[in-house]
Amino acid sequence: MAEKLVQILITHFDGVFAGPNGDYPAVLETVAGVAAAQAAWKPALEQNSIWQIVDHLTATKRWQSELMEKGKAALPVWIELTGGESEWQAALTMLKEAHAHLKDVLGRLTEKDLLIVPLPEWKQTQLELLLSIAAHEAHHSGQIDYLKGLQARTVGN
Repeated sequence: MAEKLVQILITHFDGVFAGPNGDYPAVLETVAGVAAAQAAWKPALEQNSIWQIVDHLTATKRWQSELMEKGKAALPVWIELTGGESEWQAALTMLKEAHAHLKDVLGRLTEKDLLIVPLPEWKQTQLELLLSIAAHEAHHSGQIDYLKGLQARTVGN
């Protein structure tokens, strides 16, 4: 069983990802019922879609897991995505799998591991980086929620 602080982190990540957390919508709450066409919609060409945000969250979870497992990882990049409903559902499945893997990796940490500075150039401990990643995810969850509202007003969905 994971140490107490690690358990708290896992619970926090689960709250941001799946809810309930009470203060803001969790990622899975914001994408529930979103169809591929809605996920691919952009308010403007240079802005990100819900689908791109989901892909970015998946890549960020994978980056964090790889950083903890191997001590290094390539930073995630934003990409254009296309496809239909099956590709969108696959993207959601990959997001859930990346979250489950991240929780597994987190569960293997000790409280001592949380004090390591994995990227010296960032000058953050693993704990600070993890808390930042959770805030990053909450930020993007809010963006998804905002895009859904904007889309509903713009295209009448």
